Amino acid sequence: MYWNELNPQKRNILFKFDNSDIKKDKDRILIKLKTNVFNFVNLFFSSSNIHGLNHLTDKRRHYIEKYVLCCSLHYLPILFLLVVTTILCDRLIWVIAICLSIYGSAILGSSTWNRYQENPTVISMDREYKEWATALPAVTLCPINKIDDQLFDELVQKKFSNYTNEEKEELRTFLVLLANATYGTFKEVPVYNRISPNDYLDYVMSLSGSVSYTISNSHVDIFSSIELVPSVTELGLCYSYNGYWKNHNISEFPKIEVMSGTPLDGDIFVQITSMNFGYMGFVHSPYEAPDVACRIFPSPENFYKTLDVTALSIFSTPEIKYLSPRQRGCRFLEESDLEISPEMYTYNMCRNQCRMDQARKLCGCVPYFYRPLKKYKICDVEGMHCLDQYKEFLIKLRNTTGVDEKVNCGCFPPCDDVNYIVEGDNTIQWFLGTNLKWGLIKYPRMRLKRNVLFGFTDVLVSIGGTAGLFLGCSVLSFLEIIYFFIFRLAFTSLYKK
Repeated sequence: MYWNELNPQKRNILFKFDNSDIKKDKDRILIKLKTNVFNFVNLFFSSSNIHGLNHLTDKRRHYIEKYVLCCSLHYLPILFLLVVTTILCDRLIWVIAICLSIYGSAILGSSTWNRYQENPTVISMDREYKEWATALPAVTLCPINKIDDQLFDELVQKKFSNYTNEEKEELRTFLVLLANATYGTFKEVPVYNRISPNDYLDYVMSLSGSVSYTISNSHVDIFSSIELVPSVTELGLCYSYNGYWKNHNISEFPKIEVMSGTPLDGDIFVQITSMNFGYMGFVHSPYEAPDVACRIFPSPENFYKTLDVTALSIFSTPEIKYLSPRQRGCRFLEESDLEISPEMYTYNMCRNQCRMDQARKLCGCVPYFYRPLKKYKICDVEGMHCLDQYKEFLIKLRNTTGVDEKVNCGCFPPCDDVNYIVEGDNTIQWFLGTNLKWGLIKYPRMRLKRNVLFGFTDVLVSIGGTAGLFLGCSVLSFLEIIYFFIFRLAFTSLYKK
């Protein structure tokens, strides 16, 4: 009864939990922790060889010395300093001086690092033209007529013998236009659903007729084994001479034989005669693949074409390899990150992959003539018609409607490359078949050399000099920071435990 008669407030007071002792213990722990941290930082400041830190912890200075020290540091009028130092203590002045020094060293150090990341190379001229060989440009010829009538008749008898004459003609029209389909001509391909898109390339390759030709060159004793090699490009099935590329855009590494010469070897040229086809021609580097956006040199049957070519090459020194592709602004052949050409990198192959990515984004598929990959769906006829709506964008990889904006493909030029310029293009009618002759009209007397101008050693020297100028730091100063805040801090904690 007595307990029930008590006031509820009094009952709460009697049984209230007293946590004052716990709060006091927590306060003592926090005070001890703050003291230990302060003493440890104070020890580092007093023993560090970084200029200015020891002045923040020195307690043995006379009051007058503070004013003399400030006057000697800032070179300001003494009367003005006396007014300032009466308001601010010397430690605050040193904190400001140290912060400004750290800020100055950080600004100069970051500019040095940005220079190393963005512009560490230099391109100079090399004029020792007698000491290097210049490669003859490669030529890729894409026949205008890619379907052989005899092979088509054999295919019909084998697989489509039950077709009517109208259906056979419909199939032939489809295959002829499919074999010549590329950006700009996709809309000409008629709708045909009896062949799977995954089989398009197989049909085109199986119906390509045999080509006949005769090759002669200025160095026949050395380069007599080079022949036309079939390759699949963005213009369909083509044939390359003096290049790297094989079927399905798969590159051959190690290198194949490339025709080249020096001024001591005399003129260098190649002539392909008695060809049984008209063609669309590309002139490009032997280490490059043709691109649909490149200049095309066409020739119908029974014409003789001559191309006069000049060259300008660029090469990179071995030190360039230690930089990243973004730093040097180029890639070596063996540094391929391309899915369609993992064996070898070229600029045009990178553009081809970029064109594939853009085609998939726009229409959900890619043309049949690219290297088949699981992630890319092959376009049917409707997909090709969709791509034709964006032909200008896909060819140039540049948005020409509205704001002129280039697609960021992330493609770097090759570190070792040769640029060819066709200075003369002459075509005359010829009654002895289709002929093509091309060569270097003169050897280049200058080439460009890419070299390292600002390497990692220069970065260390520059940043170290900046830190020494502002803070008096050295390598030992940074090792001292690591020692204090890792090793000594760890061992101090273990010792106290």
